[in-house]
Amino acid sequence: MIRRSWLVALLLATGGVFVGWFGPIQILLPAQAAALGGEAGKESLLALVTGIGAVVSLVANPVWGLISDRMSLERPRRRPVIVAGALIGIVGLVVLWSASDATWMIVGWALVQLGLNGPFAALIAMIADRVPPERRGLVGSLFGIAQIAGIVLGTAVAEALDESPIGYVAIAAAIPLLSIAIVVLPEERIAESTLPTIGRRGVGEVVRSWRLTSAFVWAWTIRLLLNLVNALMLLYLYYYLADGVGLDDPGRWVLVLTLLNVVVTAVGAGIGGAWSDRIARRKVFVVWTTLVLAAAAVLLAVLPVLPVVIVATVLVGVGWGLYMSVDVAIITQVLPSDRSTGSMLGIANIATSLPQALAPVIAAPIVTSLGGYPALYLATAVISLLALVCLPRLRSVA
Repeated sequence: MIRRSWLVALLLATGGVFVGWFGPIQILLPAQAAALGGEAGKESLLALVTGIGAVVSLVANPVWGLISDRMSLERPRRRPVIVAGALIGIVGLVVLWSASDATWMIVGWALVQLGLNGPFAALIAMIADRVPPERRGLVGSLFGIAQIAGIVLGTAVAEALDESPIGYVAIAAAIPLLSIAIVVLPEERIAESTLPTIGRRGVGEVVRSWRLTSAFVWAWTIRLLLNLVNALMLLYLYYYLADGVGLDDPGRWVLVLTLLNVVVTAVGAGIGGAWSDRIARRKVFVVWTTLVLAAAAVLLAVLPVLPVVIVATVLVGVGWGLYMSVDVAIITQVLPSDRSTGSMLGIANIATSLPQALAPVIAAPIVTSLGGYPALYLATAVISLLALVCLPRLRSVA
């Protein structure tokens, strides 16, 4: 039985991580890039900052996972990683608040990515530690809803503070407030594990248990493609609303659309997670995810007017909610060994962070010289359908 207090604490901490990530990504970093880079260079500066941060994230997540596995050899001890990572992330947000040029923007965002990947790696490992496989659809969907709620809260804070750098300070304060409960509650293993049997052999045993099985690779690839779709949808949304749709107040509309998206996503994930547990099937939810996200991207490409953008936002919420309902269940089902839960989930999380590096590399040249926003969103639709092509190869998942 999963304790409700622990589950609530897990979800609050997850929301805190995503406040720290997406308040900046959605509002503060684009506004700061426009202020420091000017109208002509804002896209390139934003791509540079987010791209470097994503590269840092690629390394940080599996390293944090390895550290948390090493600390959990004899009993689960993920909390020190949460504390250390959160502190580094807070320092990065303070650096962003005081950044006076592009260099300090890069340093600040790199620290945020380095730090917040720690709690993210530890929190998802806690699900594998404590939650039985037959309950991971529901818990995984709630984990996804907490992420979306964090995106909304971070975006709301940034917009409420007029998109100014002081928003970084407010977000830095929110992270420990939301994470305190998971730190003070005792860690208690629920799921079966072989970890206690390898306590004397240390980190070498963890590393030797890393295996890239076929099932893990295909699940990882699908996760990469769908997260890349999401990143391409979000990266230039602020600029798309301003330059493509022609809105005078893009920051406020980013908040409105994000709120709409989170409501739809939360409903979809909540219903989908419980449903997928009940029918013990995961892949059908991914099929509908790819089709719905592709349809939303096509709408954004061909009809850049506000009513259509709202419809597309609803579709993105439906599609992403369906995927959130099974993502954690799928990736934890294909882990090769519970001796390396945190490490392999760290590698799995590269599929979440790598799109942040790939998205600006793909999007910036398309938007600036290869067809603009219509071409960008048509390419996004194609990427979504590629995940559908990969799905039949994931044979070990129902």
